[in-house]
Amino acid sequence: MRDDEARTARETVIRVVRSDDPVAAVTEEDAARRARTYPNLRLGGPLFGHAEDLGDGGWRISSLEEHTPQAARDSLAYRFRERLLEDVDPAEAEELTAAGQILDWEKVDELSVAGRHYRIIRADTFAAFGADGPEPPRPTDPDPKGPGAAREAPRGSEGLVVNPRVPTGVAHGLLKVNLLPSHYAKASVPPDVYADSRRAVRTHPDGVFLPTEYAVAEYVDGHWQPDTRAVGSPQAARDLITFNFRYLIPKIGSPTEAEAAAYAKAADDLDASRANEVCVLNRRFRVTRIVILLRFGPDGPEPPRPSDYDPDPPPEAHSAQLREEGLLPDPD
Repeated sequence: MRDDEARTARETVIRVVRSDDPVAAVTEEDAARRARTYPNLRLGGPLFGHAEDLGDGGWRISSLEEHTPQAARDSLAYRFRERLLEDVDPAEAEELTAAGQILDWEKVDELSVAGRHYRIIRADTFAAFGADGPEPPRPTDPDPKGPGAAREAPRGSEGLVVNPRVPTGVAHGLLKVNLLPSHYAKASVPPDVYADSRRAVRTHPDGVFLPTEYAVAEYVDGHWQPDTRAVGSPQAARDLITFNFRYLIPKIGSPTEAEAAAYAKAADDLDASRANEVCVLNRRFRVTRIVILLRFGPDGPEPPRPSDYDPDPPPEAHSAQLREEGLLPDPD
């Protein structure tokens, strides 16, 4: 460990404040009860997005839902082009256009545009496990939208301003103590992924928890395994299950008529009950909570790591490569 890394790790302070708000008290009690029931936290795959430096220790998250750094860069380029549709002055429009072109050709994780600084960011995800498997949604988790309408709600982290110096609640403070030292197990990942994971604990020793997300897991051969991407609410995860039952399985699963009817009935029952677990034809699915930790170092949130899976080139660079290989025609 370098001296500056050791100093940073020693100086990390987790600020905690106890709230007198009755709703917060119930949420804290719920979190404490679940921590006892689901004590084992497992580190999953990362999420990527982009954020803007507000200059006072705070960062505004614009997006955090991609599974590769390049997808996050493409998302940032798209946001710049969206801004061009607004009423911006010519000088800003020129910078936005130039920034989009840079991202089209290069893997860049830091950009300053029209006086604003942006970074491609990386967050760790965790799932809590207990004796009966992964933790389902809690009674205190927000879940306002009904079946079929949850996709209309924005992700909880979109537009959120985060700052690790802002005090957190007791439950999140204790969770930080548990999760900030976490890294991948040496035997479970390639050596470079393991080394980067260990290094991040030193270089980005602080962190902020983002709004909880939800995914679907299926119980297969005695183990729970991920079945869907993470989404913004328990109902959005249920909608993924019912969509699968009603539309995907009948098209690609080749079920019999009786099996298709069983899946359709299970989807209808899930819509009616809004349960967090469903069993159909000896298959078992559960909506699970996904905890998201955005690590922070002295200069802000953690960017992508060298070992992160990032196979795709920028779009224009990829197009040029395909043209050179004769796989894409030259533009007119």
